Amino acid sequence: MKVVCAGDCGVDRYVDLGIDRPGGKTLNVAATARQLFPRSTDVSVVTALGTDEEARFVAAAIRDHGLTGSVVHRRGRTSVQQIDRSPAGEKIFLEYDQGVLGGYRPDPAARELIAAADLLVTPLYVEIHGFFDSVIATPSAGLRVVDFSDLSDFDSDPAIVDRYADRFDIGFFGLSLAAPNLIASLEVLARLRRKLFIVTLGADGSLAVGGADRIRCQAVPVPAVVDTTGAGDVFAAGFLREYCTSRDVAASLRAGSLVAAESIQRIGAF
Repeated sequence: MKVVCAGDCGVDRYVDLGIDRPGGKTLNVAATARQLFPRSTDVSVVTALGTDEEARFVAAAIRDHGLTGSVVHRRGRTSVQQIDRSPAGEKIFLEYDQGVLGGYRPDPAARELIAAADLLVTPLYVEIHGFFDSVIATPSAGLRVVDFSDLSDFDSDPAIVDRYADRFDIGFFGLSLAAPNLIASLEVLARLRRKLFIVTLGADGSLAVGGADRIRCQAVPVPAVVDTTGAGDVFAAGFLREYCTSRDVAASLRAGSLVAAESIQRIGAF
């Protein structure tokens, strides 16, 4: 099996701790998938790094975690996300610099890798919208997954999801029970477009919409939350590991919840 994760591999800069950790949504998913999927699975990344010290740091993490793929170095900066944490361990987003990834488009070798994917996972947010367009426009025969985050970059409007609905099978969303109208709108869209949408809700668990009924899963209790950075990415990797095997949505939600619970008890997603 070939798993391809296309998107941001960069640095999570913890301003409260004064440390850097390898991260980014794509590296979080890929590194966790490498841990969870069978060793016979080829887990690859498609990304662009800069020519700075951060690039060497991230490239080493990609290599050390047994990931293959298309890692292009371009003159400039590697993506860096500056974050803080609340006393309760919740991630506080401060600033994001997409670096060279914002202007990168997959080259022929990367598109060939994407085309051969049995599972393609890619995120969409405004800073790398052009990169995402190039990835999602590349045909592949396997399961195609898009992480739409909380849709805040797109005014919480499901229209951006509908725009790409013909090009993916599963959508992931990180939302809150405080947004019931958005969740309801996504549920209508999932049924209309015959897609599976997975909504993570933090401490309120997760749910799957698109079928006849919602499928709910409670969050796994933990002794203490240390860091929620990348918890949704880890959840997605856990969900997809089970889903690729069983196609059992309820079991996949539970699997995602278990690995996410482990993740939030440490600094860094993986």
